[in-house]
Amino acid sequence: MPLPRSLPFVLIPLVLGTAFAGVRAWPVETRAARVERADVVSEVLGVGVLESAREVRVSFEASGRVTALLVDEGAFVNEGDVLGTLDVSDASRDLAVSAAAEQAAAAAVEKARADLERARASAARAASDRVRADTLFAAGDVHASDHEAAVERDAGARAQARAAEAALLQAERSREVASRTRGIRTAQVADGELRSPLAGLVVSRKVEAGQLVTPGTPAFTVVSTDAMRVSAWVDETALGRLEVGQPARLVFRSEGERSFAGRVERIGREVDRLTHELRVDVAVLELPRNFALGQRADAWIETSRREGVASVPRGWCEGGCAVVEDGRVASRRVTLGVAGRERVEVVEGLTPDDVVLAPGAPAGRRVRPLVEDGK
Repeated sequence: MPLPRSLPFVLIPLVLGTAFAGVRAWPVETRAARVERADVVSEVLGVGVLESAREVRVSFEASGRVTALLVDEGAFVNEGDVLGTLDVSDASRDLAVSAAAEQAAAAAVEKARADLERARASAARAASDRVRADTLFAAGDVHASDHEAAVERDAGARAQARAAEAALLQAERSREVASRTRGIRTAQVADGELRSPLAGLVVSRKVEAGQLVTPGTPAFTVVSTDAMRVSAWVDETALGRLEVGQPARLVFRSEGERSFAGRVERIGREVDRLTHELRVDVAVLELPRNFALGQRADAWIETSRREGVASVPRGWCEGGCAVVEDGRVASRRVTLGVAGRERVEVVEGLTPDDVVLAPGAPAGRRVRPLVEDGK
């Protein structure tokens, strides 16, 4: 008996429907992750450069030829270390002459002081002799010529004492002049040594040995490594979450993904009109082994932290979360909290060890979750 011509039109939908039902019943492999307890840290990114809050440009204070440079770029120095020297042979000779003149002036002061003491002693004796002569003369016991001689000796002794006082004053003034001159010569010799005003790193050198310099010629730039900071630009939308003292992770482009400790020390109060960013200074608490002023760095500023909270991979539960219920994909409403770089806090709707599915899981389908631990 021949088959009806309409049979294929009946069988084809039936076969397709059966196949579709079979496919729907077959579990689909889907990326999944467990709800885990973890520390969730919210961070704000700022991009900036490495600077120092204390930077000094050091220059010679005298004219002359550079005889030696004792440090180079990249050297660490202490406060007071000699960085370079000038030819100060003429100033050294002048210093020796002025030192000898000061010694001679000091000796002259001592001699004038001794002369004054002797003159005052003579004046005291002459005054005593005159008093006695005045008494005897009044009683008629001494001749008038002897009395006049005593008066003259008293006057002469007092005059000598006044002259000795003047001589001592002049000697002391001469010693002061000699001392000031020696001080000037000493300063001229000292100006021949260029010393670091602070402890830190030499980042640049502008002179060479043998070069003639004048006062104010830039020679070195020294920065304090105890006052390093990253001056970072942060989007203005983060201003409400920023506070002085917040911890930060500093990632230098030369160090790969390694992070260095930092802390927010100043928040700018002016936003750039074009980029709508503000400057945030982050103190560097830890430096790379090799660093350079001006090198770029990313500052990840910690604005909030939740420790040991239920969390899921970031981006998996935006606007609802796909979970596995009875082997099928189901949607669950959740409340999210602090969002970190990789994970986000779950406040309500999920518990630890629940399995969530990656975005795009087909609702109602049977699934075989492929759990990605640690994600």
